[in-house]
Amino acid sequence: MRRVKGSLYRGGFGFFIFPLAGFFLLATLVPSPGFCEELLKEQVSAKNVFRLGEVVVSADKETKETPSSITVITAEDIEKYNATNLGEAFRVIPGMLFRQTRTKNEYYVSMRGFDQENILILLDGVPINVPYEGLVNLADIPTQNIAEIKVIKGNSSVLYGPNAMGGVINIITKRGTDKPSFSALYQISDYNTHQMQATHGWKIGKFGYFIGASHKESDGFKLAKEFRLPADVTTSMANAPANPATPKNTPIAPNDGRRENSDYNRNALTFTGSYDITPNDKVGLSYEYYKHEYGVPPVPIFRETKKGFYYFPRYWRFSDWERYTTNLIEESQLSEHLRIKGRLFYDVYKNTLDAYDDNTYSSQNRIGGPPSGKSVYDDYSRGGNIYTFWDGVPRHNVRLGLSFKEDVHREQFKTDSEDRLSSYTYSIGLEDQIRILDSLALTVGASYDAFEKRERQQASVPNAPTGNNISAFNPMVGLSYTYSPALNIYGSIAKKVRFPTMRNLYGSGVIGPLGNPDLAEERSYNYEIGSRFSFAKKFVLESAIFYSDVSNMISFDNQIGRFEQYEKASLAGIELGLSGQFNAKLYGKISYTYLQARTNSTVTLEKEIPSATNLPLVYSPDELPYRPEHKIDLELSQKFDFGMRVDFNGSYVSKKAYYDHADAATNTLVAKKQYLDGYVLMNLKVSQNIGQGFQVFVAADNILNENYQDIYQLPAMGRTVWSGIKYDL
Repeated sequence: MRRVKGSLYRGGFGFFIFPLAGFFLLATLVPSPGFCEELLKEQVSAKNVFRLGEVVVSADKETKETPSSITVITAEDIEKYNATNLGEAFRVIPGMLFRQTRTKNEYYVSMRGFDQENILILLDGVPINVPYEGLVNLADIPTQNIAEIKVIKGNSSVLYGPNAMGGVINIITKRGTDKPSFSALYQISDYNTHQMQATHGWKIGKFGYFIGASHKESDGFKLAKEFRLPADVTTSMANAPANPATPKNTPIAPNDGRRENSDYNRNALTFTGSYDITPNDKVGLSYEYYKHEYGVPPVPIFRETKKGFYYFPRYWRFSDWERYTTNLIEESQLSEHLRIKGRLFYDVYKNTLDAYDDNTYSSQNRIGGPPSGKSVYDDYSRGGNIYTFWDGVPRHNVRLGLSFKEDVHREQFKTDSEDRLSSYTYSIGLEDQIRILDSLALTVGASYDAFEKRERQQASVPNAPTGNNISAFNPMVGLSYTYSPALNIYGSIAKKVRFPTMRNLYGSGVIGPLGNPDLAEERSYNYEIGSRFSFAKKFVLESAIFYSDVSNMISFDNQIGRFEQYEKASLAGIELGLSGQFNAKLYGKISYTYLQARTNSTVTLEKEIPSATNLPLVYSPDELPYRPEHKIDLELSQKFDFGMRVDFNGSYVSKKAYYDHADAATNTLVAKKQYLDGYVLMNLKVSQNIGQGFQVFVAADNILNENYQDIYQLPAMGRTVWSGIKYDL
């Protein structure tokens, strides 16, 4: 079996056993400065958090989420991780894996084995994803205006609606406070990489605002060592058939030092405003504008031709990537017991993707195999939601949510006719949080979710059907028991669904996967039991056991650029986390995730050129691809009296199975189970205050220069060193 090895890991937990043992030893020896839970509460209740951006939680009134595993990543966490984009904030969160994946080499996150399509990502309560793909590249989302990120793993409230099988991520922005704020940051790294950002916020009377701007630019990222595709892959690319009137295929060359075509230029402008009409009536407005240009590192795709299967190189660039979103929110306390919150949003994506003939990225003359040329995308989502919260009956908190979203995709390849796709998504959810005892709360609820396929106009398949509409009833029940102020135990059961994306349904297969308009919705029955225990007045131990029984799971295969569907799959695991404030200046956290990702399905890969002898590939995988069984995360933060702070974090990720579908020697489609080796990542940031408001810092990601891949044939970033200066007023 082919294995891609890391430069350091060779099959053990050694790099984390000793820190783990030391952590627990310190827990018994270091005197307590106070109660760690109170510290966490202070972080969560930061004054500059735009609470109107919440969905279930009120801006003024304590309303708890459904019993589930919840992690809050604060602005301070983002800074100590030196996270330059949204995705980097998730690197050491238990149950989550941030990685570069897909044929466009974009950055996504998985949660408890669910891919990002199954995670509902919100920005101040607004779903953010490109309508056609149902995804957003997390590297495109800046961090300068993020106050906190609420991560809800597993069973979220039914008010969130569909497409949250794995959980919910709600990014909540900053708001102005009574004291004016200003910050500026500049940092640099290898290959002409630099980042600049500035923010300002204030609240004057009833009006508050927070604005931010950032610019990030790089000639590309550094590799740990030379990356060279296997010889059979490059030979297959060289021999791949091409139209005689167009250039031959140019095999992807080795990369030494810098990853080819990984440069970027990203710019963002953000605004959050709020106005208190009365003490009981508040309105908010958030606006974000991104304008990017970036390269897509070349990847080989194994595609079918009349002469068999061959690898074809992809040389792509986003010459323009724009997004702007507007979000208007109002929350009113209509009476002592009735509160209402409404939201209207409009989210627009205008992108231009250029496919080139070769690695000069200059000509677009290829016809077929696949063709080169310019694709222009004009997508938008618009919609709204309204939530009511009523606690007029003692010990009951009733919540009702209604939401609607329209997704529109418009695409034009070269001079072809414009394709147009559209859909509606509706949801109505009702739940009641019942306080049975002062220490025991029961949450019961259900949602009815519907997906309506509205329009399908595609030049390649004129008059093609849209497929059947989909709807689902999704119940949920959760129980939370507070045994003492130090111990909380919870459990929940829920049914969750994810509707197919337009790409799943209608992909043309020309420069991407081939869709199926009759795909069924993905369904999951999620079960979870967890606890949170504070002890010794300084430590918090969190644990969760989870199991998901999934039907019709859709998975994207990078190697062949196609979707596969697993009729039955299961995701089961354990999460353990221990955090503690050893003293006033030393904080630590360690967590462990075990994941078992299994499938009992027969997968059929239809041939694009079927014949009596060219039959579909049918195989029976036993494991879901690219899900590591073990993950250990470690954090340590030490502050010093002379103004220095040292932040360390690291992760161990175990080996991952995948299915190699390419037999380049015989030009056939196969299914061979292979493995990518595990790896250890360590990151460090050292900062020093040098004057009133000024700070200098040095940060290093992947200190050990680990050579690894999260997806086969996609090399990850090597050691990256940053240095910078920051000013806070």
